[in-house]
Amino acid sequence: MARGGVFCVEGQWHRDLNERGSVLPTLELLERLGKIRFIHKDAATRDELFYFLDRWLLKQYADYRVGFFAMHGEPSRLCLTDWDSVELADVAERMAGRCDGRRLYFGSCSVLRASDATLRDFLAVTGAALICGFTREVDWVESAAFETVLLDVLANGQRHNAAELRMGSAHWAPLASYLGFRVIYANGRAWRPTARPRVPAQPAPAPAAARAPRPRRA
Repeated sequence: MARGGVFCVEGQWHRDLNERGSVLPTLELLERLGKIRFIHKDAATRDELFYFLDRWLLKQYADYRVGFFAMHGEPSRLCLTDWDSVELADVAERMAGRCDGRRLYFGSCSVLRASDATLRDFLAVTGAALICGFTREVDWVESAAFETVLLDVLANGQRHNAAELRMGSAHWAPLASYLGFRVIYANGRAWRPTARPRVPAQPAPAPAAARAPRPRRA
């Protein structure tokens, strides 16, 4: 089966032009491991962001069904630079009716802290299958570790709730909860992990008298 495609548009994280922080190494790692294919573009202005979104939504890129927005954020807002930002509602309007079946990940601090009504309107306008992201400020390294799993699941998971199942597992749920990760689906359902996922109960040990005697060494 073909590897899932990820389209990533990345904002300009740093004021200092010497800084090299980027999500690109995470994408390259996943590609080298044979997990995904990707397209990565930088955007510093609203016009650049909209240009690349328009290109991504062309029919020829339909198999890049995961949209990854890698930039600073605030509730309901994407921050491309320190002085240039765009409202989620404006992004939705730009992509209106063109995201059928696509899965959108906002790798941005606090964007998913927007109201449920705002996020559901975003899905209704765009036609996307789901949106996911963080409700709090996140550490770069912690979120990068999280993304190595999340992007693979979003790109290749066959079930619509594949990200929920993986990130809600005993291994990943504590980090997902700590980062404030949540998912909103096109049907309006919202999901977020619990800090301590339920672990299947183990059978109680047999009473001492009923246990088989242990072999002893001579």
